[in-house]
Amino acid sequence: MAQRTTLSAGQLLAQAEGSIGTTVRAAVADYYKGRDLGTAQTIRRADTDTEAARYVTAMRQGRIHEVVMVAASAALGAITGALSQKAVDNAMVGGVPPVTALGAVPTVAGMALPISLSGRSMLAAGGLSYITGAIIYSMLAPKAEARP
Repeated sequence: MAQRTTLSAGQLLAQAEGSIGTTVRAAVADYYKGRDLGTAQTIRRADTDTEAARYVTAMRQGRIHEVVMVAASAALGAITGALSQKAVDNAMVGGVPPVTALGAVPTVAGMALPISLSGRSMLAAGGLSYITGAIIYSMLAPKAEARP
């Protein structure tokens, strides 16, 4: 006689969540390995190997607006980092500007999030430039005086 098992609502949701998570992880992995349908069809439609290589090169280099956005993110990050350090009166915690922790957030997100390469580059460039701007401001501006 077969034993019949029933799942509670929580168990059923956990099972569904697991399968959705697996599907999303597989889709992201396929995208980053170049197995997504759009990339595959574009390369497949190429008449020659040279044309297919040109498509792949264009995808890796990025579009001009993506490159400009990464540069703008870096410039704005440096300016914002310096202004943030100025806003805290050039305070230091253990010899390090305290606002540098704020630049670490987009930097880590840019390295970890499963988004496009240009999006990740913008986050990482902006975050690292923010940290750099805060450090440069702290080196060039007068230090905050100790208050009693």
